Amino acid sequence: MEMNKQYSKAQQVRESSVGWMLKRLGANLDAAIGEELKNLGLGLGEFTILMTLLEEEGLTQAGIGKKIVMPGYATTRNIDALEAKELVQRRKDKQSRRNYRIFLTTQGQQQSAELFEIVKAINEALLEPLGKTERAQLVRILNKLLS
Repeated sequence: MEMNKQYSKAQQVRESSVGWMLKRLGANLDAAIGEELKNLGLGLGEFTILMTLLEEEGLTQAGIGKKIVMPGYATTRNIDALEAKELVQRRKDKQSRRNYRIFLTTQGQQQSAELFEIVKAINEALLEPLGKTERAQLVRILNKLLS
């Protein structure tokens, strides 16, 4: 009997945890976007790097990894894959012989419209249960928590 009470309490704590809810939501979003990206032959890490370069081109590999909180080995692996798909290119850094700057190719830039549509569709599906006011409140609250 005591064990059931502990289990029930643990379940209540977990299910009312904001962290747990955000983690589940993030996992659900990653899965949904991952499914859409398969149609483009992209993985989630590649997508994240492309979106980062659409914001700011010419970052170093280390700069990209730091900006999106991706380990160096994963950043390199994803950039290698994007380069093989001719979506990005490495250019020597004029200020440092050791670094390369990463730029979108024309093909990479052209794919941005599809990426934006995927993000829009996933966000619409996520927010569909909320009214206009609730959506605006959620965005404000999330921005406040992230700042």
